[in-house]
Amino acid sequence: MSESKVHRRLVAQRFGHAASRYGGHAGLQREIAEHLAERIAGLPLPPRPRILEIGCGTGFLSEALARRLGTARWTLTDISPEMLDEARRRLHLPGECRFLVMDGEFPDLALGPFDLICSSMAMQWFGDLDAGLSRLAGMLAPGGCMAVATLAADTFVEWRDAHAAHGLSAAAPDYPRPEAIGAALPGLRRTMASQHYVQPHRDGIAFVRSLKAIGADVPVRGRRPLPPAVFKRILDTFDRQGANVTYHLAYGTWTKAAAPRGVFVTGTDTGIGKTLVAAVLARAWNADYWKPLQTGVAAEPDDTGTVAALAGLAPDRVHAPHAVLQAPLSPWAAAREEGVSLDASRIELPAASGPLVVEGAGGLLVPVDDRSTMIDLIGRLGLPVVLVARSTLGTLNHTLLSLEALRARGIPVAGVVMSGEPSAGNRHGIEHFGKVRVLAEIPRLPAVDAQAVAQLARAIPCFDEVVAGTGRDRP
Repeated sequence: MSESKVHRRLVAQRFGHAASRYGGHAGLQREIAEHLAERIAGLPLPPRPRILEIGCGTGFLSEALARRLGTARWTLTDISPEMLDEARRRLHLPGECRFLVMDGEFPDLALGPFDLICSSMAMQWFGDLDAGLSRLAGMLAPGGCMAVATLAADTFVEWRDAHAAHGLSAAAPDYPRPEAIGAALPGLRRTMASQHYVQPHRDGIAFVRSLKAIGADVPVRGRRPLPPAVFKRILDTFDRQGANVTYHLAYGTWTKAAAPRGVFVTGTDTGIGKTLVAAVLARAWNADYWKPLQTGVAAEPDDTGTVAALAGLAPDRVHAPHAVLQAPLSPWAAAREEGVSLDASRIELPAASGPLVVEGAGGLLVPVDDRSTMIDLIGRLGLPVVLVARSTLGTLNHTLLSLEALRARGIPVAGVVMSGEPSAGNRHGIEHFGKVRVLAEIPRLPAVDAQAVAQLARAIPCFDEVVAGTGRDRP
């Protein structure tokens, strides 16, 4: 087991042992949670926001947010099962609530997207804070916010000074300066503030015991305990300094840009006709086009060039893919074959002046990277879905399963386009059982060219009409 995993396990164990007494000894943590909740209350969150809390502890921040935000869809996580049990026992939050054991530095990306990701006094335990923030930011919905309170550089300055007086470095982590925290997260607007809290203690022993009482007495990696005589001299120096301890708090918020107006075209299968449908939609709506992940260019023309030609798009309306891969495989498999590293959390929507048509690769559960599938990417990008389905036998099962998967993630569906010879029975089945609108039926074409695309585009409802009904199930 790696050193970092051993350390994270130790953090979980220490806080687990302190879970039952944490609430009675964490007055400062409660105050900081209230301060962070007040900042969050001023963020532009939607009604009933989807909230992910990292390191919920026994629930200080959750309680403070519930008083200010009201009903929400809560996902509360902690690295310690015992802390999570305490939170589950004492919290009664308005709305839907789930509790998950999770290491916030390495989150489950499939849980997203979220309108708010928040954390109070937990991220100082991350091994690489910016990398962890980047992963979490990848779980934000467009327009979503991330808000955290974490320890910064001047924390425990008095304790450090007491060690320095004896030629020693303090057994405390080196916390970052506030201005350096998450300064370069792509696609996010950051605000940062800091505050110093000075907490008095009776003496050095009381300070050390206060850390142990809440489980925060985790040894710094690579540091051995000091000999008792040396430690006593440090305590004496600390007491002569006044036995005060400074906590330097960084309060950071990151806001993701709202999604452009658009749709994400996906299918019930590979080769179902997504590219043709994307071209028809782009032509009908005079939209921009983007295929973030293109595979199979060694065997077939790339879809970006195909759509541009079929829809008659000017070059400035076509956006370059995030990644282009040679093999006709899933993005995950093609990237592995070529030795390329893909990270779905780094795929960001391009800027578009009008509607944007985004085309996926394969179906909903096609792997994108080691942790994510296409449906994870769809949820993170935040666009409603146009689902392309075949018209022939078997389509009801495939289409209804796909619609069920999308709705289970809270992803809105703009409609279905059926590909193949028209079938009134299958269309009725999809609309009735899928509670969704069939936007168009595209038959097999004698020739797939710009003229055919232009003719099909004339039958597509206008963009505003399509998205106006998104998310509302048909009766």
